[in-house]
Amino acid sequence: MIAGLAALGAGIGIGLLLIARALFPKPAPLATVLASFDRPAPVMDARGDGLESALGRLALRTTTALGVDLDRRAVELRLADRTPARHALDKLVGAIGGAGVPLLVGLALSTIGLLLPVAGILGFAIAASVAGWLLPDFTLREDAAKRRKAFRHALSSYLDLVNVIIAGGGGIQTALYTAAEAGDGWAFAAIRRALDRARLTNRSPWTTFAELADELDVPELAELAASVALAGSHGARIRASLAAKADTLRGHQVAETEAAAESATERMTIPVAVLLFGFLVFVAYPAVQQITTVSTPAP
Repeated sequence: MIAGLAALGAGIGIGLLLIARALFPKPAPLATVLASFDRPAPVMDARGDGLESALGRLALRTTTALGVDLDRRAVELRLADRTPARHALDKLVGAIGGAGVPLLVGLALSTIGLLLPVAGILGFAIAASVAGWLLPDFTLREDAAKRRKAFRHALSSYLDLVNVIIAGGGGIQTALYTAAEAGDGWAFAAIRRALDRARLTNRSPWTTFAELADELDVPELAELAASVALAGSHGARIRASLAAKADTLRGHQVAETEAAAESATERMTIPVAVLLFGFLVFVAYPAVQQITTVSTPAP
C-alpha cells in the first residue's frame, strides 16, 4: 500500500513538473534560432487554431522540455505530410494511454476483489508507456519509406515523359515543365513546386531538383539533377541518359517487388505449418488416447 501511494505521488509530481515546463518553456538558444532560418519550411497545419492544434503545440512544448529533438525527423515529417506538433501529440497520447490502460485494468480488477501485485502493474504500465511513446516513430518511419517508394515510381514515369517530349523535338526545360504538368499525385505536385520555385527565383531547375532531393532524401532525384545540370551546361546527350536512368529505376522497383513477394511467401509458411501441426494433433489425439487407455491397467 505504501509503495503504491509513493508511486502515485511520484507520478503526480512528475506530471505537474512536465505541465509547468510545457506552460513556461525555456527560451530557445540563439544558435538554434539562427539555424532554423536555413531549414526548409515545415508543413503547415491546415486545422488552424482548433483544439487539436492547441493540444499539438502544447505537446510540442512538452516534448521539447523533455529534451526530445524532433528536428532530426524533419525529413520524415515532410514526407509523411505531418507536422511536428501532431507527431509530438501522438507520442504523448501513446505514452499516457499506454500507462493508463494497465492502471485502469488493475483498478477494475481490484474492485471485484482480484488484487494484483502493485509492482507488476507499475512495471507493465511503464513498458506500455514506453511502447506507446515509440510507436509513432515506427509508423512515421514506415510512412516515410512508403512515400519514398511512391516518389521513385512517379520519378521513373516522369523521366519517361521527359524523354518522350525531348524525342519529339522539345527543349530540356520545356520537357521538364510539360512532363510535370502531365502527372497527378503528391510526387508530381512536389516536382511542380520545385520547378515553380525555380521559375520564380530565376534559378535553374536542376538546382531546385537537388534541393528537393535533400528535402525528401531521395538519391535518385539528386542523380537526375546532376544529369540535367550536365545537359543544360555542356550540351550533353540527355535523352539516352534519362532513358537509362528510368530503366535503372524500374529495375530497382522490380527487384523490390520480387523481394517483397518472396518475403510474403516465406511468411506464409508459418501459418501453414501451424495449421498442419494442429491438424496432425487433431487426427492423432484419438488414437493416442485410445492406446493409453487400453494399456493402462484397471485398478
